[in-house]
Formats: sequence, C-alpha cells, structure tokens
Amino acid sequence: MTVPQLHVVARGPSDGEALWVLGGLYSYRALSAETGAYLLVEVEGPQGLAAPLHIHTEEDEGFYVTSGTVRVVIGDRTVDAPAGSFLLAPRGEKHSFVFASPDAKLLLLVSPGSAHEGLFRAIGEPAGDRVIPPAPAGPPDFARLAATAGRHGTKVVGPPPA
Repeated sequence: MTVPQLHVVARGPSDGEALWVLGGLYSYRALSAETGAYLLVEVEGPQGLAAPLHIHTEEDEGFYVTSGTVRVVIGDRTVDAPAGSFLLAPRGEKHSFVFASPDAKLLLLVSPGSAHEGLFRAIGEPAGDRVIPPAPAGPPDFARLAATAGRHGTKVVGPPPA
C-alpha cells in the first residue's frame, strides 16, 4: 500500500475554499488530498438548513456540532444534538441533518472524502463572500440533485427532515 506524502495544513477562519450549498456556507477546512484520509467541512447556515435524506455507498460521515442544536437522522434514529455532540453515519446507512436552532454550526468529517468534495462543488457555487448566502427562492430541483449526487456515490432517498 502506498502511503501519501502529507504536509502541514494550517488554515485560519477565512482561509480555504468556500461554497454556497443548498442555502448554507460550506468551508473546506481540510481536503482528502491533504489528509490522505478524510474531508473536513464546516457548515454554517440559517435555522432550517437541511440536507436531503441520503446514503453514501463508499463513505462514512461524522457530524460534530460546534454550536447550537442540529437534528441528525441516522437510520431510524433522530437525535437533537446540542453543541459538543458527535454522531457517525456509517456507509450504507441513510442519514440527514437540519439546523434546529438559529445559532447551529456543524463540522462534517467524511472518510474517504474525495467524492464528497466533488459533490459539494457540483451542487454548490463558489461563495462570493464568506457569508451565509441569501435564502434560496424555492426548494432545490430534487431530481437534478439526486442525479448529481448519484454521480458522486450518494443516493438521495428522501426529503430533508422537518
């Protein structure tokens, strides 16, 4: 097995790539090419920011709540997770999240992370400024979202949690 040559990664709060994805600000804190193993993404957004219920075929996804409360759905379990909580959705398990409070903030840890880096870029757009984007005019086109996600190893299986 070839072990990638890793280098020091040091990013300040305003450093790194940032995207507007489904009404939230997604900031890449560490890329899988840099870590050799995982993607770390900081997610900020308004109360109600949510991801559709989905399944990863090749990735595990961790959720670390840094502030506020995030409702996380994993399988048949729903957890209102306060700041300091960690939850893991193993590959093959349906999962989602919704920001349940106005001050919610989340770190996503995806391993391996390269497919998810591409997915966020495909469904998002470069953040003009490192701010939470204006609210979308309406719901996303779920058929288009599901097709794009499928090309990146993610199967959309339902709407976001309420």
